[in-house]
Amino acid sequence: MKKNILLSLVTVSMLLASCDKKDIDKDEESLYKESGYVVASVNESTGGYTYYAGFFETLPANTVVDMTTKSTYNYFYTRTTWKNFMFGSNLKGEKTLTKIAVGKDGKLTEVASIPLLDWLNNVQIINDNLGIYTIWGSDGKVVLFNPTTMENLGDIDMSKGKKFAANERNYYSTIIYRPQDNRLFLTLLTDNSKTSQYYDATDVYVEVVNMTTKQWEKTISFPNATYPITRGNEHPMIDENGNIYIFTQGSYGLDGQMGPRAAKYSRPQILKIPANSTDFDPSYSFNPVDVIGQQNLLVQLMLGAIYDANGIAYSCVSAQSESARILELVTKYAQGKITETEFLELRNSIFYSPNQRWVKLDLNAKTVTPITDIPLTAGFGYPNAYKYDGKFYFQYNTPDDKTTGYYEYTPSTGKATKAVSITNGGIASDFIKLSK
Repeated sequence: MKKNILLSLVTVSMLLASCDKKDIDKDEESLYKESGYVVASVNESTGGYTYYAGFFETLPANTVVDMTTKSTYNYFYTRTTWKNFMFGSNLKGEKTLTKIAVGKDGKLTEVASIPLLDWLNNVQIINDNLGIYTIWGSDGKVVLFNPTTMENLGDIDMSKGKKFAANERNYYSTIIYRPQDNRLFLTLLTDNSKTSQYYDATDVYVEVVNMTTKQWEKTISFPNATYPITRGNEHPMIDENGNIYIFTQGSYGLDGQMGPRAAKYSRPQILKIPANSTDFDPSYSFNPVDVIGQQNLLVQLMLGAIYDANGIAYSCVSAQSESARILELVTKYAQGKITETEFLELRNSIFYSPNQRWVKLDLNAKTVTPITDIPLTAGFGYPNAYKYDGKFYFQYNTPDDKTTGYYEYTPSTGKATKAVSITNGGIASDFIKLSK
């Protein structure tokens, strides 16, 4: 039941992908849009989920968007983009890694697919000829592929990596590539479905892979921290010098650790792997929710994060107290006493209660500055963030005025204005700028 709380892990069609991979030459690429924007949303109802996606030549800006007038798909949730292509599961929601484009008619089209034995988890593209993907719930599987031709290039042998035999899921939730020394850093997510929490360990583990030799190198760990994931679109948090920042989510209080006296590991933290190093900095640990004065919250969240420059990043963090009813239901859930009806109430309350705020993070000074132009937003599997042409686009969901979409934020001015406003069609889920 606990996995149903994540929109990104919606159970969809269980059919194995039948699409064959194929080579894509330059003439075929010209069949697809090479500029413009894709806006997507997902709507939940008693009948399941409906995914909407629409193409826009220019930003909708102040124009209200009704996503129900756009195209519908069985599934659409991107893991990464590369030029004018998007990568994720196919539009039927099957077990594939699929390359998706926008056709000249403005509709999504599948270019090529790689069939998988389990659900796609994460994708990172290094260049035109090399990408990496991981599989959800698998036993530490890391696969190389060619994003141009969509051919598998072989697995990385991760048999020496950290695994917890008692936990049926040991997989890599985030892929970070550091070009300075040609290494991969893979955050381990270990999970036992028999427990309430999503991460069943008390330390964070990261696998280091040497991409020059294509071999596993070592496992590094940071004690007293849990759940290395940020929610929303995963963006590798690495600065210009090669410093890597690992965002950890904590336990959401689902292990019974709640309130200001909760164990440190149960709360969000930002950790650091310094440039020119393949080990954690043991002295670096930074909780943005505490810094903004919300250390007394029973449950803290730190959602989707994205890096800017010069040590500046952005994230969406808990900024005000949860309702008494949410706290009551969280406690019941952690104790295993929640009913199905109460669970659905909790799930909807978490999705639609605006308790989070986008903030500016100075990763060097460990300071936090709220972006007050963007209202408090709801989100659990969200919100998402994107960076295009030096500007940021932060997803928001405000149930009071029944709108969702994206604010455009300009770092030089510190100002944010609405860029996309959706009034029908569910929660904004993707905002993609196509480029050649």
